[in-house]
Amino acid sequence: MTAADRQGKRVTVHVPDEPPVLTRQVSRILLEMLIEKTEIEVLDAPRGGEVW
Repeated sequence: MTAADRQGKRVTVHVPDEPPVLTRQVSRILLEMLIEKTEIEVLDAPRGGEVW
């Protein structure tokens, strides 16, 4: 896929034909990336010690 960036420079992104195998390690990496990029608080457990 090719497009122009904000300065008009050409940017090419190579995308695989198939998605990668989703292993535990890959899942953890992706989750870590999402948490790092999010602007909201990420909780390890429900607030107030509530158990669902």
